[in-house]
Amino acid sequence: MLSDLHWMLCGAVQTTNAIFGGQLLAAMLCIFVHIIITPYFFFLDILYPSSTGFLNVSYLAVQSLWIVTHIMELVLLVLPCAATTHQANKTSTIICKLLNKEMSSETRKQLETFVIQLIHHNAEFSACGLFRLNLPVITSVAGAVTTYLVILIQFQNSDTTTLLGNT
Repeated sequence: MLSDLHWMLCGAVQTTNAIFGGQLLAAMLCIFVHIIITPYFFFLDILYPSSTGFLNVSYLAVQSLWIVTHIMELVLLVLPCAATTHQANKTSTIICKLLNKEMSSETRKQLETFVIQLIHHNAEFSACGLFRLNLPVITSVAGAVTTYLVILIQFQNSDTTTLLGNT
């Protein structure tokens, strides 16, 4: 019964990947772009206040809300996928624990066959097969966003310095 449930779960994950892989990729791309652009304009408003010299607090509050919203979007997209994958991968641990118990040779043979099959079959969500939707994706996005933000702000600083030097 456990074997049947595991294969049903793996089939559901594969079907989900086939049907929604493009949508997952598009959603991840949009989230990634929004997570870069929103903090960029947030930092621009902090670094270069308006002509009055005061920070626009309401604008910063809205931008902060959007930053949190986009991060939560990413987390809420990735966490269920990672949790499902984790639970599916726990099946092999359960089977290994069962193999340490006393049982008939026929049951042991079925469990050993099932463990070998588990090694070759992963139940993982992916975005069109380009990357897996698991917890390391969140840290990868955070690293990439930080890198792009630093680059964008450096370019903004060099543009401002060039403009001030020409006047």
